[in-house]
Amino acid sequence: MVIEDSERTMRKLAQVGYYRLSGFWYPARTIERDQNHQPVQCEHLRRPKRSNDFEKDVDFEEIFNLYLFDKKLRLAMLDGLERIEVFVRSVVAHELGRGKSKEPGTGLDIPDPLAWKDSDYINGKFLKKRGHRPSLWDEWQSKHSKLIDRSREDCIVWHKKNQKEMPFWVVIEAWDFGTMSKYYGMLKDKYRQKICARLGITDKKETDVLRAWLMEMNILRNRCAHHTRIWNQQSSKVLKVTSHNCFDDIRDDDNTLSRLYGVIRAMWFLIEQIGPSSKWFEEVDSLIENFPNVPGCPLTSLGLPAV
Repeated sequence: MVIEDSERTMRKLAQVGYYRLSGFWYPARTIERDQNHQPVQCEHLRRPKRSNDFEKDVDFEEIFNLYLFDKKLRLAMLDGLERIEVFVRSVVAHELGRGKSKEPGTGLDIPDPLAWKDSDYINGKFLKKRGHRPSLWDEWQSKHSKLIDRSREDCIVWHKKNQKEMPFWVVIEAWDFGTMSKYYGMLKDKYRQKICARLGITDKKETDVLRAWLMEMNILRNRCAHHTRIWNQQSSKVLKVTSHNCFDDIRDDDNTLSRLYGVIRAMWFLIEQIGPSSKWFEEVDSLIENFPNVPGCPLTSLGLPAV
């Protein structure tokens, strides 16, 4: 590796940590090859094994720039995920809080502020016990109760102090992204369709697409919150996309749909529905345009389609 300033390099290694930075220079190490010049597979990682030698012209400063790029990218992802999380929580509370029945004679919705407690909104398969384990619905309710108990949000504390039942639009203030995504995933399809319609997913057969998006976004959020590298992470699943023509350019690109850029495109679709004037995608695109030049670290590892 090219090191032009050894004192600065040692300082950065001390600040960030050798093994954290090594994750950024790992792809820049050469691949071990057998006598037939075929890549040797790593028995642990199930991918080509890396030698202790670097590709030509690998510069520590560019490696550190890649680290800083990933940091800025994580902050941009958290910004987008916050917009999505807050909006989806609000939509869930609004659509479920409408209730499941109409007032005779008027046709008006009969509000159901405690819908979050009612298993009648939940798909029956999530209500079944799993051997000696509780149902997914019971498990969700148990975790939800712990979130309420731990919450220090003023509105929740006030309701507990005054021994008042908490309506849907109050309890969502204790939800995290995982709680929200799991609740949406368990809903009956007719309720998921209402939520999807508010997010621009109008095909009633595509409610599972939003479920898949929320699950991947929850994984991304956790990685960002724990300062874990995201730029070249690959999912074991190929992300589903809707039939909307904005996904036509990546619809059949498994590399894009199993990497970060696929999730970014799904996030952008939702953010456009939430705030059409948002500049979030332009900010992310500007970051990507300044992607550091590190041998062995192409933009396809981020998930951008190959040009």
